[in-house]
Amino acid sequence: MMKRGLTLVILVGVLLLSITGMVLAKGRVAIIFATGGLGDKSFNDSAYEGMLLAKEKFGIEFDQAEPTAIAEYETFLTQFANTRRYDLIISIGFDQADALSKVADRFPNQKFAIVDMVVDKPNVASYVYKEKERGFLLGVAAALMTTRADDPRVNPEKIVGVIGGMKIPLIDANIAGFIAGAKYIDPEVKVLYSYVGSWADPAKGKELALSMFEQGADIIWGAAGRSGLGVIKAAEEQNRFVIGADSDQGYLAPNNVLTNGMKFVNNTVLIAIKQVLDNEFQPGIHLLGVKENALGYTKNLLPDDIIKKLEEVKIKMINGEIEIPDKIEDIE
Repeated sequence: MMKRGLTLVILVGVLLLSITGMVLAKGRVAIIFATGGLGDKSFNDSAYEGMLLAKEKFGIEFDQAEPTAIAEYETFLTQFANTRRYDLIISIGFDQADALSKVADRFPNQKFAIVDMVVDKPNVASYVYKEKERGFLLGVAAALMTTRADDPRVNPEKIVGVIGGMKIPLIDANIAGFIAGAKYIDPEVKVLYSYVGSWADPAKGKELALSMFEQGADIIWGAAGRSGLGVIKAAEEQNRFVIGADSDQGYLAPNNVLTNGMKFVNNTVLIAIKQVLDNEFQPGIHLLGVKENALGYTKNLLPDDIIKKLEEVKIKMINGEIEIPDKIEDIE
């Protein structure tokens, strides 16, 4: 009798462990980062944070790949899809679109998601951002700050700048919004802009930033992935202001990071995974902006009066009261 009772207890224990295991291992996800890799303190790191949050909140397991060249995307996507063990495979970055398009066709039953680009396939959910909104907010902040005379990091010139990683539509939309935001505050503010040509060249980012500072800029936004780390370094050396990108980069130069143009990739990754786990996967375009809390800014060194103005502008944007161009030529 005692032996039978012990057996029953053991069986119940095994059953509970099985159930618990099923809860803890709720799903499995694979993620392929952009070529800048982890450690960019920006886009990729934010996506990785989203994976860690999903593991904590939903109990998922995940695998990852860090390609160093665009040519590697298709290989990693194929390897992950071939296993047929993932509930979702996530591509991070616009330049994975071509590779994902091919792989999605070969594995029609595999669910995919891509962040920052659209891939028009029935098994792909595309998460893209209203980039011009983020740029506009940062342009407003930069213009308000560059006209202040009470800070030694600001010079008498009304010149600000933005350095993009590559000349692509989403970066141009950010730059267009930045220029429009600055002009919204003061039409006399001059905006310099240039492109690194890479997401992973901090030395070139620094070189371009130093050139802009020499031309009179006192605030530069580095919208350039890992290349933006060079922009931050230049601002720190010159004791000027810099605006970070995608994540809060204030800790990299606490006396010089004015604010950050936040792209909440972590939230996007979390949303994409949750939809799959809830059996609510939706292929097609998911357009996210300030209203969806997918884009924004951080306070960091911003004076209170500028924060107040930015919040007023945010409300107007959400209500559709401000028209923002997404092409630079539409402004110039």
